[in-house]
Amino acid sequence: MPLTELDHAAIARTLAQIADRRGDLADAFFEESEVVELPPDGAAPGLRVWREEGLAIRLLRRGRTWIAARDGISASAFSQAIRQVARAMPRAPYPEPRFTRHGFQEPIEAPELLDFPAALARAIRSHHVTFPMKLTVRRHRRNVRIVGTQLSSGVERESFFSVHVEMPWGRFGQLLPELGEEAPEALALQLVHSYRAHKAPPPAPASRCVLGPSACAVLLHEAVAHALEADTLALSGDPEAAVGVALGTPEISVFDDPSTAPASVRRRADDEGHPVSRRCLLREGKIEQPLADTLWARQSDILRAGSGRRSSRHLPPGPRSWHLELIPGKASREELFAAAGDGLYLPETDRGHMDPISGELLLHFPYGYLLKDGVAGPPVGRSSLRLHVSDVLQAVRGVGREPIPAGAGWCAKGGMKLPVWATAPELLLVDLPIEGDSGASE
Repeated sequence: MPLTELDHAAIARTLAQIADRRGDLADAFFEESEVVELPPDGAAPGLRVWREEGLAIRLLRRGRTWIAARDGISASAFSQAIRQVARAMPRAPYPEPRFTRHGFQEPIEAPELLDFPAALARAIRSHHVTFPMKLTVRRHRRNVRIVGTQLSSGVERESFFSVHVEMPWGRFGQLLPELGEEAPEALALQLVHSYRAHKAPPPAPASRCVLGPSACAVLLHEAVAHALEADTLALSGDPEAAVGVALGTPEISVFDDPSTAPASVRRRADDEGHPVSRRCLLREGKIEQPLADTLWARQSDILRAGSGRRSSRHLPPGPRSWHLELIPGKASREELFAAAGDGLYLPETDRGHMDPISGELLLHFPYGYLLKDGVAGPPVGRSSLRLHVSDVLQAVRGVGREPIPAGAGWCAKGGMKLPVWATAPELLLVDLPIEGDSGASE
């Protein structure tokens, strides 16, 4: 890709002219993005395409951030952004960096999008059901490169797919690293379960449940990742003070490791150019290393950078997770079901939220199954869990031994919409309130 051809040495020399005070940091963020969409039946035929490219210059000085972004990658755009951030730019002793043409140049070809609707329809029919739905499939691609006065990364590439399904009883969304041969059947199975349970009554209040890997992934993102972002911790105190606090039970150890994410979204560097590392968020229930970017790491002797993410050049980076891993336990599914007694098996969540001020976690489950004698029985309708983060994580009593990749989905915080990923097994929770949602059968 053309981003590999950037003259990073010349860019760094130019950036050094605005990072002219002690402790200053300046960097340039380059990005190319593409979204290809196959709209649902009934829309105008053909693929829809959005392509863009641009750059941003950032200056960190004494805990403050200045950013200037431009659409397009060119010498003039770079020069304008530099001057805007500096507000007064002396005559450069070095020539402006030269830029060649960038962006996605190849023709639009997305056979995997075109083939997916028919493959999904066949997979649903194989379960001897049919129902109306509107399916939208998108392919997302993004290339980024960061060049700074202190760090310079290679080109980081991301490629993944999003699926959105509208059905008469609700909506379903999912992120997938690829649309391989197994994807239609896996998605069909989730939709069929949802169809068969959509008229089921909501469950009676329960105090025990087993979360499926997908539901566990959302729980990890909301209750662990969001809770341990440095900017979230700072809302209620000093982020460093959280280190060593027992947030969950000893059964829980959680890591964030972008280098072990699915291959198409794997990263070697974050969106600030720092090499990624295997960051232990929780070790046997205790907080070990919160998520931090450069801004927060500079204010601390404990926090370390490497978790800076940005959804676009128009926004500054922030501390965010990339690929969460819950270390598997030793329990089989049968053992977890037996330990849950007359509780619930909740495979999916369709909404999750953690209030950064109160620490309250809210999870919505579109359907589930009654457990009896260690076996999943009749389906039930919608239910929800509302409890403080620490109370939820203190309710963990068992972790499954078979983790699977499960995209936690889109995450929106502070105006940034980012894909987040996880690898998780099933999880046993006890002594917590799970309530049926009224109107679940509509």
